[in-house]
Amino acid sequence: PQSFIMMRNNSLLPILLIALQLPLCCTGFAFQLPKIQMPWEGGTTSILSSTTNKKSPIKSNDKVVIFGATGGVGQLVTKKLSARDGKNYQLTIAARDAARAKETLDNDNIDVVELNLVGDNKATDAELQAAIEGATGVVVSVGTTAFPTKRWDGGNNPKAIDMEAVTRIANAASNVDTVRRMVLLTSVGVSRTNQMPFLILNLFGVLDAKRAGEDAVKSAAGEAGFSYSIVRPGRLVGGPYTNLDLANLFKIEGGAENGVDVAGGDVLLGDCKRDACAEAVVQCLENDSCVDLEFSLVSNEDTALTNDGWSSAFTSM
Repeated sequence: PQSFIMMRNNSLLPILLIALQLPLCCTGFAFQLPKIQMPWEGGTTSILSSTTNKKSPIKSNDKVVIFGATGGVGQLVTKKLSARDGKNYQLTIAARDAARAKETLDNDNIDVVELNLVGDNKATDAELQAAIEGATGVVVSVGTTAFPTKRWDGGNNPKAIDMEAVTRIANAASNVDTVRRMVLLTSVGVSRTNQMPFLILNLFGVLDAKRAGEDAVKSAAGEAGFSYSIVRPGRLVGGPYTNLDLANLFKIEGGAENGVDVAGGDVLLGDCKRDACAEAVVQCLENDSCVDLEFSLVSNEDTALTNDGWSSAFTSM
């Protein structure tokens, strides 16, 4: 029949028939093609929705693991997460010295796991994974001084902490099915090491090590399917002061406001208040619009971004 010839010669018709589930009539009888689940339809979980869920923000009562919680930004991230109204996040802190961490954070609702990331007694891969088990969010805010100081004692140098330890944390997170968001705090200048002032800052390889840690996080995220965020702040100013640098020596506070300039990639230069940086980290965990992003961040004299303001900033990247 003519209709059969048209069907055979029209390559689009079979696709339309499948999508619309139209009955095919032939020599007096009809049959219906089986229903094919489309990714945008409800019902069983599709590939698309599964991917979306794997990168979705953390939710109330979720477990979040923080590496580097006794550092300046890490302390503020921990306090912000614990103070989020109605969220009741289950916070776990991985710290080299559990007693010091408990004293510093002064919060009985936070679990502390004693883990050393460097040196002869550093945690095993199994111990790192055990600390992350059950978590949906992972924050990595570790680091050391850019130039040799006593902070380097025990092997706590940039290569050991910013590259090797971060890589091991990222690999451990990739083996935990529940992880949906991972946020790594590094620095502006990681891709501008041939420019001043980063040429000086990188004399002992701190920026190279941080860039290698970034690459490890992105690789682990790509393999496991969770969302990554790389936060690159300018020189950190304002309390809590934990680093041995000029900002600590002169107690440089930054401006009165928590406004920030945010730009994708590594393009900004300036100071960044620790509190503003901590808010950026928390937004990377909670905000729907922050998926697989790397951005630089410096403070300005504007008022702090609202949640919608952060969403716009992330979307613009």
